Amino acid sequence: MNIKDILAEYLGKLEEKIDLEHQAHVRKVYERVFAFEEIDELPFIYTDLEARASDKDWPIFAYNDEFQDPAKMLLNQLRNVFFAVQVRDYRPLNIRCNYGTVILPSIMGGSYQLTETSMPWAHHLKSRDEIRRIIDAGLPDVENGLGKRCFDTASYYMEILSCYPKLKKAVSIYHPDLQGPFDVAHLLWGQDIFLALYDDPELVHSLLSLITETYRQFMRRWKSFIPEGNDFTTHWQFYIKGGIMLRDDTAIMLSKKQYEEFVKPYDEALLEEFGGCIHFCGRGDHLISSMSASNGLYGIHSSQPELNDISLLLSSTQNNKVVLLGLPEKFLTDDIKTGIILIK
Repeated sequence: MNIKDILAEYLGKLEEKIDLEHQAHVRKVYERVFAFEEIDELPFIYTDLEARASDKDWPIFAYNDEFQDPAKMLLNQLRNVFFAVQVRDYRPLNIRCNYGTVILPSIMGGSYQLTETSMPWAHHLKSRDEIRRIIDAGLPDVENGLGKRCFDTASYYMEILSCYPKLKKAVSIYHPDLQGPFDVAHLLWGQDIFLALYDDPELVHSLLSLITETYRQFMRRWKSFIPEGNDFTTHWQFYIKGGIMLRDDTAIMLSKKQYEEFVKPYDEALLEEFGGCIHFCGRGDHLISSMSASNGLYGIHSSQPELNDISLLLSSTQNNKVVLLGLPEKFLTDDIKTGIILIK
């Protein structure tokens, strides 16, 4: 069976399972949580979707194959959607152009490589002179590198989904993984950026300024291309208030002072325009109070809350009216009635 026939078979099956009323209910519950209204049941996400689904018949393709073929990428992206409509938790139905963390570095002029089984890996630039050349070249075209492929793939998704009325209405395409400004700088520059924080901070700021403006231009174009706006959107397994999800995985390796000089202002420059949430991996106890008070921030996703001071994480987000996305249910305290998205 060719890929066109596979698409038709499985998207037809998924179309039959979509429950638009349930999806409307899910969104309303999220809207109330982000408004910090008390609700009867906190929204939750199951982490074992496939195990809970009764029908597990959905194709899956190796990552390198989907990287080269948008039809295979679409089917891979819809796999969890297929399981989610059966399980009926509080997960939005969404997909993305799945080209990994190297999208914005590639737009900026960086290179990358595919491995045998995983997402692309960025190649760091070899010297500070190369960093200066990128800065001197000015604002790049957002269709450089993988930029154009993101828009082409999103266009393909929309074309295919338009043939299925319920899928077209229920499935959103969330913005690609552009990381956060400092994470992109790290991917381009490599470990020498940590030395440059001390001996060449002006160069770091110059690169961060260029990355942030490139990020802004990409997102402006994305928002006009995918007419979702910045009011209430989706990302990963969540609805979010705002239009952007920033990543600060590298930032947790910085001191609070460095975070507030080299990370937070550039995050806020994007959050103030688009509104949205911040993700970080690892331990962020030293940053969480400051991060939670960021302008334009509506939510924080800590992917490893068990590595953090849970009481500090909860108080920092609750006191700032910032939703905590993806808190394991075992950490929930009896006094919290809203502002939390649980995982089970």
